[in-house]
Amino acid sequence: MFVCFQLSIFAQNDFIEIEHNEILGTLTFIAAASNQPGTAPSYKDFIDNQIGDDATFQLLSERFSKIDVQASLHREQFPEKRHPFTSTMDLLWIASANATSIDDFATRTIGFLPPNDHTELIAVLRSTLPYYTTHVWEPTKASRIRMEQDLFPYKSQIETLFHKVDVFLGSRWSKTTPFKIMLYPIPLASGGTTAIPKGNNLICSYLSEREKEAEDIIGIAIHEMNHILFDAQPLELQKNIDTWFTTSTNPYASLAYDFFDEGLATAVGNGWAHEQLNGTLDTGEWYSFEYINGFGKKLYPLVKTYMETNQTMDQAFIDKAIVLFGEAFPKAITDLDILMNNLNMFSQSEEEALMDGYFAGVRERFRMRSAYFTSPIDSEKSFTRFRESNRTKLIVIDQDPETVFPILQKQFAGLPKNIQLDTSFLTGFYDEKTQSTIILVNSIKPGDYTLLMDALKAEKYVTYNKILTLE
Repeated sequence: MFVCFQLSIFAQNDFIEIEHNEILGTLTFIAAASNQPGTAPSYKDFIDNQIGDDATFQLLSERFSKIDVQASLHREQFPEKRHPFTSTMDLLWIASANATSIDDFATRTIGFLPPNDHTELIAVLRSTLPYYTTHVWEPTKASRIRMEQDLFPYKSQIETLFHKVDVFLGSRWSKTTPFKIMLYPIPLASGGTTAIPKGNNLICSYLSEREKEAEDIIGIAIHEMNHILFDAQPLELQKNIDTWFTTSTNPYASLAYDFFDEGLATAVGNGWAHEQLNGTLDTGEWYSFEYINGFGKKLYPLVKTYMETNQTMDQAFIDKAIVLFGEAFPKAITDLDILMNNLNMFSQSEEEALMDGYFAGVRERFRMRSAYFTSPIDSEKSFTRFRESNRTKLIVIDQDPETVFPILQKQFAGLPKNIQLDTSFLTGFYDEKTQSTIILVNSIKPGDYTLLMDALKAEKYVTYNKILTLE
């Protein structure tokens, strides 16, 4: 019995793992130097300052950039709004977090890339390792030890919170799969950091020369832990949640769904978990983006009720969450910063330079998280994109208006009637069939598009059927 009891304690203590890994550090080092997604700009600045004039290292960075690590695996059976894509880089993060050496990493990652790319990746990492060891790993030895020591006392609390969130989200996380907080230092006293949840790993950078970094990492860890468990929900529950959102008749359902993952993580991590760890609720801002901060705070009392009663998320929770989002942001359904998040774009012209300009016109003025571009407008491919629900459509008539406009009239019953095609204009209207906002731009001259997008940005909210023209 004594032996079993001891083994139980060790198993429990090993469930939360907090550690550094030199192979993960090497991968993040070359990824940051190559300005890959998920890395901090401050880390790249540090690397550039240290070895920016080293021609050999610059060649390594260029070689890494040429490897296609962003290719995605699509799990088609999962709902589209649940981010069913896993990139090659995601798998490389996970493998590096568990690797004991470059050779071990090479074995773990066979098949992730085409053979020649895999060989090139391993060669680049072998050559990068001495740079990482010299400029980061060895100089931060004392701070790495101190960080692990500072975080160790929180392990049992994190484990308790993890299991409660697991019940709430219905994830049914395997008790034999540890939750790993994988750390890598950035040798700076100030600057940005990143935290990326991958598999069972929270890969978290921190500033090794800044005090009280451990306290910040705990808050980040609980927030990101919610993302990991939300992604781990069984397929059946993910489909149910998707159905509860998409079949809701509440006009705010689609937007609530868009912000649900991040809003929920904020309510759980920055709200409920912070209160559990510190005894008081954080009275400051919980997230830097207005909609996520506000949604998280609105969800917090509901989350707390479910946590205290050990309830698993259900349809009643989702229905209430939608209502809460509408209460928090009654003007959200016409807010351009939100409407431009998920965008289907169309033009009659198939000229690449023009299409790039249309993309830039949105990206430079609004948050654009997801966008598809289709041309010409009078194609079956465009007709399919027109029919997609809950996605804003931006349609640019830049050629053949006499042909295109009658097609749009057939596609969209709500198209305003008082339109004159002999002048450049921008107007917005609501399409009941797809529950989407349609923004129509008639651009007689290429420069008119930019001016009309400036006018749209100045509006902040769409006023349906209002026509913006150029003076």
